[in-house]
Amino acid sequence: MGRFTQESTMGDVFTAPEFASISKYLMFSPNPPEMPEGQGEGGGFAQAPLAGLARIGWSPEGIVNGLNFLVDEIEAGRMEQYFVYEKAECADAPMKADVNLIRLLPENPKAEKDGKKVPYILLAAGGAYNSVCTMVEALPTARHMVEMGYQVFLFTYRVGYQGVTPHALDDLAAAIAYIGRHAEQFGIDPERYAVGGYSAGANLISNYGTGNIGWKRFGLPKPICMFPIYTFIDLKAESKRDERGGLVAIMFDGDYTKYLDEYNVVEHIDADYPPCYVVCGKDDATVPPVNSEMMVDLLKKQGTPAVLDEGEHAPHGFGDGTGTDVEGWPEKAIAFLEELA
Repeated sequence: MGRFTQESTMGDVFTAPEFASISKYLMFSPNPPEMPEGQGEGGGFAQAPLAGLARIGWSPEGIVNGLNFLVDEIEAGRMEQYFVYEKAECADAPMKADVNLIRLLPENPKAEKDGKKVPYILLAAGGAYNSVCTMVEALPTARHMVEMGYQVFLFTYRVGYQGVTPHALDDLAAAIAYIGRHAEQFGIDPERYAVGGYSAGANLISNYGTGNIGWKRFGLPKPICMFPIYTFIDLKAESKRDERGGLVAIMFDGDYTKYLDEYNVVEHIDADYPPCYVVCGKDDATVPPVNSEMMVDLLKKQGTPAVLDEGEHAPHGFGDGTGTDVEGWPEKAIAFLEELA
């Protein structure tokens, strides 16, 4: 097929034959908008050029680079998709059927170091727990990491209904366990991995880093490190942003206040929390950057390696940072991982 440009439309992306098996998961939502007859998937949204996404803080250049990289991966046979749950596991929770991993393989894999297999990386895009914007955030970032020789998994988790957060966390643990069960097939060491996430996906991986509800509770190996990108970790502050509880009211079913102590990451960062390379922008109008600043401060107080990569100008949703003050963060994050691995 031809190459995507910033003049390509969202419809061009979702109808590209090469993406047929995965297009649903490039911008996943279980409740897509109504589609006027004859306009194709997404209605008017389908006609929007990628260049216009800059208006909401997304990086059209980064997105286009990511999409063209994905085409190359598919044409070279280096993309595979795996669904995390068995059919029987989806019987009482049908939305589990969409939980999946898109595996991207490097053309030139990084050599093992001291006889240790190269860590794999799992990336969870955000979308306010209503969608998973993989095309915008995780895919552009994966391009950098795969080109540096790393195997990357793009992760789709359950979203789109009130009370989803505990289930999304179950999905993350199930995905990492799935990769671990297929370690020989994937050529990885199941105990050597990093996880990254953006916005709601960053909240998800930040939860996973805690001992009370995260990796330790699920009996999984501790990540070598994490990459929380414009994360939010102070749910008590978030719940006070409006009288209805803000995003927190969507994250939890019923009385959200009964979950605040258990899921408030700022109260659970201890000496066992994984090292973090944290990225945000000071002008983020969606998630206050104080969340990222606080996370790094708390980690450093524990003596845990942590870096804050904070740009003066980097709007919420910047993904791989192309065109912002944090451009180049994926390479710096990999350097952080390599110091630890």
